[in-house]
Amino acid sequence: MGPSSHKDKKYPTGTRTNRATKAGFWKATGRDKAIYAKHSLIGMRKTLVFYKGRAPNGQKSDWIMHEYRLETNENATPQV
Repeated sequence: MGPSSHKDKKYPTGTRTNRATKAGFWKATGRDKAIYAKHSLIGMRKTLVFYKGRAPNGQKSDWIMHEYRLETNENATPQV
């Protein structure tokens, strides 16, 4: 069994998620990168680094994960 990561919503309305596992936690680094196809924004890429232990004094590891999400019309600001 690998380390399971369940994304618990920290704030019901917010987009921040808790990515804690039994071994440590994933922490987002830097800015989300935009992904374009044919000059239109189709998604975003988030870079996460794994820290062993518990926040805020976890030990940074060399594990990196990229989280991709689609930017759908539901997320976009409504065109008036």
